[in-house]
Amino acid sequence: MQLIDKKKLIPIIATVSLAFIAIFIYIILKFSNTTTTISGKEFNNILKNNQIESIYLQDNYIVANTKNGNFKVFKDAVNRSEIFKKYPIKVYTKSSKALTYIAILILLSILSILIYMLRRDKSIGINLQPQFLSKEIEENSIKPEYNNKYKFKDIAGISDVKEQLLEIIDFLKNPHKYKKRDIRMPKGVLLIGPPGVGKTLIAKAISAEANVPFFYNSGASFVQIYAGMGAKKVRELFEKAKEMAPSIIFIDEIDAVGKSRDALDSNERESTLNQLLVEMDGFGSNSGVIVIGATNRIDVLDSALLRAGRFDRRVFIDLPNIKEREQIINHYLNNKKYNIDIAEVARLTAGFSPAAIETLINEAALNALRKNRDLLEIDDIYSVKDQVVYGKKRVVSLSNQERQIQANYQASKAVIATWLGFKFDKATLLMPIHINDDRVLISKNRLINLAKVYLSGVIYLQKKYNDTFSVSKDDKKLFENIIETIIKDYTISNDETKQNINKDIEIEITTTLSKLSAAIEYISNELNKKEIITYNEIKKSIDEVL
Repeated sequence: MQLIDKKKLIPIIATVSLAFIAIFIYIILKFSNTTTTISGKEFNNILKNNQIESIYLQDNYIVANTKNGNFKVFKDAVNRSEIFKKYPIKVYTKSSKALTYIAILILLSILSILIYMLRRDKSIGINLQPQFLSKEIEENSIKPEYNNKYKFKDIAGISDVKEQLLEIIDFLKNPHKYKKRDIRMPKGVLLIGPPGVGKTLIAKAISAEANVPFFYNSGASFVQIYAGMGAKKVRELFEKAKEMAPSIIFIDEIDAVGKSRDALDSNERESTLNQLLVEMDGFGSNSGVIVIGATNRIDVLDSALLRAGRFDRRVFIDLPNIKEREQIINHYLNNKKYNIDIAEVARLTAGFSPAAIETLINEAALNALRKNRDLLEIDDIYSVKDQVVYGKKRVVSLSNQERQIQANYQASKAVIATWLGFKFDKATLLMPIHINDDRVLISKNRLINLAKVYLSGVIYLQKKYNDTFSVSKDDKKLFENIIETIIKDYTISNDETKQNINKDIEIEITTTLSKLSAAIEYISNELNKKEIITYNEIKKSIDEVL
């Protein structure tokens, strides 16, 4: 849908407005003075004193216009012949109503012509409200941030992320270094992680480190109720960013505008997404503009947004491990008086995001203040922990027993994955391992091995605790999906049933888990203690026990 040019609308609207104002002023001036009814004697006095300027005949009355106002008298109460000799008579029958009707008809006619002109082309969308914004207001609505106070040194617990983004910062600071070597930097960087891990702060820190303009937008802000306005806002944003390059465009919650398209999508959201794709294709690799998107739902993003040449680089931001939480806690306690074992608080806050930790420390400080204490103590942490966990900012919090169960579960999966030849960067206490497998052709045996990884944690906990736990619910679904795929796409003989495949996998996993139990115990203890262990460390521990 194409919006009508606002410059074409201005003279039309101005004409209508002036016509309306002119008619309104005419009616007011013509009929604002009230007419007073007087007696024949009073009328004769006005007549004798030559105060009358003009005479009108209105139905059964004679109306005299004077400098002091309008007066009317019943026509049979005066000598009409004497009056008519001295003043010419004008007929004034219901003229006020007639002129009012005429004014209304003129106004309606002008408005009808205007509506016809706007609607005669069906491709034109009427969108008057945003189109009347002046150019100055529109330009001022897109303002970048400068000299952001957040830098990487101010954000604790993201050492892995910092290393991945140093190239982006260098490119923004020294674009010519890359241009002369014909090196293309990513047009888009996607920050992926759960809420509260600091995706927005990281994006701002990149801007501050590179000292470039930072254009912040939320994905929801592009989804407009007016036709075409979302796409228009995207276009203007990119134009402004290119004018001020090198610069960063940050789109928070990009899934609000970049969700996978389907038949139920609104035309407005789809046109906005299309415009975003066009803009990312439109600027060259050396334009100096980098788009950073943030989401916790990469699975719902449109495939066109994720293809090469758009969001080329993806950075996964996990919940902080115990060492990172110590850094974060220390950061938020920096300007407070406290008598707290930071390591103990870090252990208590497994599953907390940096935002949840900040809330915890702030609530604990408020608790101390309510008790008239300047010193923050561990009791304050315990007093408000449940409020943070179960209040508005709900987070995962593990007891010691839950930590051990979680560690056993993740350790068994990590060891089996390593043993079966799957590569990944690290295993953590809370987050599932990200298996790096970009094969195009996947064999049946490879799928069966992947199914073993997802079922290994379930079987290990069943054997160790004689029970099942909710931690395995997502992996069970993945396991079932793989088995269905094997039966549907890989099975040649009808002899292979789902029950038989499941039984074979369970027997093989049980045997392998028993063989690698020492390595699993070691990895489990490490995860419980450090909450993170690398792939190389896992592989080394397996080699040592065999």
